[in-house]
Amino acid sequence: PLLMVGTMALRVGVTGRAAPWGQNGVHQRRRDGGSLPMRGSPAAHALASAYEASMLAHPLLTKAATSGVLWTVSDAAAQRLTVSEGAGQPKLDLGRLLRYAFFGAAVQAPLFDAYYRLQDNFVDTMSVSTAADVGVKLLIDQLIYTPFVYLPLFFGGMAVLESASKGEASLSRAVSEARVKGFGLTATLVANWTYWVPVNLVNYAAVP
Repeated sequence: PLLMVGTMALRVGVTGRAAPWGQNGVHQRRRDGGSLPMRGSPAAHALASAYEASMLAHPLLTKAATSGVLWTVSDAAAQRLTVSEGAGQPKLDLGRLLRYAFFGAAVQAPLFDAYYRLQDNFVDTMSVSTAADVGVKLLIDQLIYTPFVYLPLFFGGMAVLESASKGEASLSRAVSEARVKGFGLTATLVANWTYWVPVNLVNYAAVP
């Protein structure tokens, strides 16, 4: 769920439009760029306004910070929930936490920023209807970008960062991890479909 929020935040930054929800102080913006009334507590209102101002003034830096924080929190939660049988509460792997934070901020944010811009520009040139646009974006995302760009980069990048943290430089391991775990039709991709297909369906529909 945290990474879903981060993904939508990156798309909001690219399109310049907030998701069309008004609950809990989330700022809405019309398609023409004007603002819609906001609902929620003054604190939530102020936080949403400050975030939007930061996104407008420093878009890439704001997205990098957002992605880095969400990846860090998500991995910390994942580590706490991953308990080996009979091992009790696991210790937090700070090295892994830092690798995820770095990947989220330095790789994920700029990569997704560029990817969503290219995707939107490509689909806009052949736009037929909103439903068709959502379908095309979903197919591009899950059949091209994810198996041949994102997952190989994630597994290869993480292997490089882990090797570097141990004072090693194993490019062959990174290539192997990218090819075996991330490239093409893999078990990871199939598992990814069960979560990210419905999530991105909402993402593309909510932030057109």
